[in-house]
Amino acid sequence: MCFNETNGRISKLMSMIKALPINLSNLQKTVLQQIVRGTTNPYRLVRRAKLILAAASGESNSSISRRLELDRVQVRQWRSRWFEEREKLSAAEEQ
Repeated sequence: MCFNETNGRISKLMSMIKALPINLSNLQKTVLQQIVRGTTNPYRLVRRAKLILAAASGESNSSISRRLELDRVQVRQWRSRWFEEREKLSAAEEQ
C-alpha cells in the first residue's frame, strides 16, 4: 500500500467521524465574541475563539478548517478540548 492510498483512507475515515457537539452558555458566547472583537488579543486566541463559535453554530470541522485556514486535525483537537472541559467551564460560571 502506498502513502497516497493510506492517506486517502485516513482522510475518508476522518470525514466519517461525527464532530462533537458544542453548546455555549450565553456568558461563554459573549466572552468568546469579545475575544474575537478585541484588537489587542493574540491572533491564536482570536482564531480559537472563532473556531469554538463556529463549532457551536453547527459548522462542520471541514468548513471551519477551510475558513480559518487550519488543519482539520487542529479543529477537531480544539473542539474536543472545549467539549472535555465543558463541565469545568460551567462550574466556573456558577462561582
